[in-house]
Amino acid sequence: MALTDSKLRNIKVPYNGKPELADREGFTVRITHKAIISFNYRFRWQGNQQRIKLGRYSDISLNDARIKVGEYRQILLGGLDFRRAIC
Repeated sequence: MALTDSKLRNIKVPYNGKPELADREGFTVRITHKAIISFNYRFRWQGNQQRIKLGRYSDISLNDARIKVGEYRQILLGGLDFRRAIC
């Protein structure tokens, strides 16, 4: 099920739910027991599972994180490692 701002805003301390929620195309959020929400992108590079943190919720909006994932996905589909460009 897709993530929404409303769902993320309603996460309260202490958080006892799933530690990771999936959105789509490798976009996930990780949630700590203290309700700290971090956006992540999971992908495969050269056959290995990879994960990159995009930022914390409130520092970056849900929409901006989705846009970043789309940009990174396009670069990966072109056969390039986007992590080299953002470092």
